[in-house]
Amino acid sequence: MRGRILFVDDEPEILNAVKLYLENEDFEVHVTTDGKHALELAEALKPDLIILDIMMPAVDGVQVCRQLRSRTRTRMIPIIFLTARESVEDKISGLEAGGVDYITKPFNNQELLARIKAHIRQSRETLAGHPVTGLPGAVAVEEEVNRRLQQGEVFTAVFVEMDYFHEYCEAYGISRGDRLLGYVSKLLEEEAGPLKETGVFLGQPSYESFVLLSRPERARSLCSEIIERFEAGKAEFYMEQHRQAGELIYYDYRGSTVRAPLVKLALGGVCNSHRFVATYTALAEWAAQAVLKARSKEKSAFVIEE
Repeated sequence: MRGRILFVDDEPEILNAVKLYLENEDFEVHVTTDGKHALELAEALKPDLIILDIMMPAVDGVQVCRQLRSRTRTRMIPIIFLTARESVEDKISGLEAGGVDYITKPFNNQELLARIKAHIRQSRETLAGHPVTGLPGAVAVEEEVNRRLQQGEVFTAVFVEMDYFHEYCEAYGISRGDRLLGYVSKLLEEEAGPLKETGVFLGQPSYESFVLLSRPERARSLCSEIIERFEAGKAEFYMEQHRQAGELIYYDYRGSTVRAPLVKLALGGVCNSHRFVATYTALAEWAAQAVLKARSKEKSAFVIEE
């Protein structure tokens, strides 16, 4: 399969014709005539690309695009607009809403196919999303932070590290480690979800670390809620003897006994409200110091610096 595509258009004839053509080209194609349903499908399917008609009843394509761009799971999916409108103003509005391309009806199937393949290839090379959680990877995180810094936006970047995760994977195996990783990812998404309209961004630059971008006034309460939920829910990922002992006790590959604390979160946040930061690299180096301070605590903790 070359990729998964979501096609949104209020004309069933066009939907069926394009669906058949792309399926013959080895794509998995999902279709809908409704903009609201498209939002639900996009989050559930996580398609490689979305073809979106601008002129639709109830919710038009531009509104759908803006909603997709505001959600963590769908914000990086390339969107090709498809419409009968040819005015420059319409094209600009679509591209400014977050579209990556624009094709006018009637269109040539081969041209559409070529653009689909090009945008999917570029997206995969750029995003390198996390294989377990599907969150935007290192490249996307760096681009988002640099974009905000270049635009002069004031925000707090919270780096979330999972301490003793390596020991957990040694004791329980990679599969259960992935389950714990998925739990943390879902927890962060759920906490950030209500704030998506305020520009919250969640990414995963490395296997066991996350980055959460938030408005400064919300960062501390957000960190506190994340830690509270994690500490309340992590016990279910441990065997009873480890829960009672409050630590991991296991044998490593050499047969030696290993004792390690239970996994905890170290959140290091930095805010550029009073300090100039020019690049993602500089911000990440600053945040690393905040993470170290959080790691010095016995339990999950956060430190935010300005």
